[in-house]
Amino acid sequence: MITITDKAKSKIEHLMQDSEMGSDYFLRVSVKGGGCSGLSYNLDFDNEEQKGDQFFEDRGIRIALDMKSFLY
Repeated sequence: MITITDKAKSKIEHLMQDSEMGSDYFLRVSVKGGGCSGLSYNLDFDNEEQKGDQFFEDRGIRIALDMKSFLY
């Protein structure tokens, strides 16, 4: 599970406002092979749902993970 802290929520909202993203945007978290632990994590904003996406919300921030990333 991903938990959004107050500081992270503030930063995410600030980034979204600065980029003039609408309310249809969400935070996409993905996991890819690589990095020193064998995995690397990617955070990005998206407004297109992909087949198999898992969605949840924390502190008013909508978060999407693809099925593969959801396992981690």
